[in-house]
Amino acid sequence: MTDWRADTLVDELLPAEVDWQHWVRKYPLAALSLAALGGYLLARSRGPELIDTIGARAADAVSQNVDHLIETRTQSV
Repeated sequence: MTDWRADTLVDELLPAEVDWQHWVRKYPLAALSLAALGGYLLARSRGPELIDTIGARAADAVSQNVDHLIETRTQSV
């Protein structure tokens, strides 16, 4: 599983010359409002696909964590 972070995704989506982190620090409420609006619009247009994807990622993360806990328990016994 690859490491995934939202800032990496935003860096890939925006042109390199856009310093989006500066704008988020300078206008946090506007950035939050824009992110909420974007999430709302995305969910309305792609809701079922997003739920499937998020569910699959969550199940994968839970499975990996459980596997790690089992391995840790068996090694310490």
